[in-house]
Amino acid sequence: MTVRTIRWPEERDAILDHVRLAYGPDEYEQVATWYGMLPNFDPADCFVIDGDRPGEIAAHANLVPRLFQIGESPLPTAEISLLSVLEPYQGRGYEEALLEALHRRMTEREFALGLTFGAPLLFEASLYEYAVGLYLTNFESEISLEQALGAGSWNAAHSYERRMGDRLGARSSSVTVRRYYSDDLPAVQALYNEACACGHYCLARDEELWTWQIEHLTRTGRNDPDDFLVAEIEGRLVAYARLISQGPVNVFRDANATRFNVIEAAGDHPDAVEALLAQIAHTAQTLNVERIGLFVHPQSAFMQHALVRGARLRHFTGAALLRLHNLALAFYMLEPTLESRRLNSRFAPRPYRLVVITEHEQAEVFLGMGEPEVVELEVPSTSLLRLFTGWYGIDNLAMGYNERHADLLRVLFPRRDPKIGLADLL
Repeated sequence: MTVRTIRWPEERDAILDHVRLAYGPDEYEQVATWYGMLPNFDPADCFVIDGDRPGEIAAHANLVPRLFQIGESPLPTAEISLLSVLEPYQGRGYEEALLEALHRRMTEREFALGLTFGAPLLFEASLYEYAVGLYLTNFESEISLEQALGAGSWNAAHSYERRMGDRLGARSSSVTVRRYYSDDLPAVQALYNEACACGHYCLARDEELWTWQIEHLTRTGRNDPDDFLVAEIEGRLVAYARLISQGPVNVFRDANATRFNVIEAAGDHPDAVEALLAQIAHTAQTLNVERIGLFVHPQSAFMQHALVRGARLRHFTGAALLRLHNLALAFYMLEPTLESRRLNSRFAPRPYRLVVITEHEQAEVFLGMGEPEVVELEVPSTSLLRLFTGWYGIDNLAMGYNERHADLLRVLFPRRDPKIGLADLL
């Protein structure tokens, strides 16, 4: 058994044939639209094991470079994608051999984290653990068309609407909702980055990836011009929403899944968010849609407006597995976020030397200037990773730190609800 990198583009057909045999024709059709076409594609990130027959690929896996954003810090992350072994070759250790090759490549390319959506039993042996939510299942939030059609105005004579509009900060500003155009990208990307910093979405995108993704959805028939909406106030873009308006997005292809879905939204201007929800409801009505799926964060402004109008909130989602691949690099990249959290707390006047110890390695970071107080945190790497993302809080740990530092650690590692957006997986 030999693990090798792919020969590109000569082996494209053989790789896709492997995908068809391993995952089925539906997955084959989807993978064929993007394999080898991503902006950061590198054949040296793709590994195979040859089969017994000439030209046959028995096993395959590849890395997709990502940026996993925690607070203000984007961490270089490698997503493990399409790890598969054909049935006749299973049980021979091929998956483990591919994982070893992928991890060596992650070290070469200096990735801080590993990311996968694969089978937990396989990846947990390599210290992958659930550490971020995932908009992937049919257990997402939704709002009925009838409820959504109430958006766009507040009835001052109705006490509930009047009070909820006031609570959300609605001021009846004049809002223009229109299609997205390519010139809007910098403003849209800034709004997305703000949502990422809050944990509403966790995969940062640069301009090239944004552009490729939109073009890819258009090529594959999943992006109508009216599926990407922006809201302006006095010529300034302050909110946006993206839709899949005519087809399922659920990977399980559940017959009960909503076929009209909001797959991403950002921006918190109350009047702009309300206007977006109203326009989305109008589009759904035109298409005779009864339910609108909401693949947006439960703490987002968009969800708060939907809830006021009667949306049903569900918290159960899928979960993605992360691996702390390079602690020193991850800690170095996290320093600006940790320092920002310290400076915006009662611990701002004092400097600290934060030392983190796992079962395999140790790293430290200096926060503030002057002679620091040493703060030690000793935890398994899987628990530390969950602290980094906010999936865990300090209070989820049995111990591993001095109790007098508990409040500081709660500031540095606040518990949140981090999620990877559905739009990143289409």
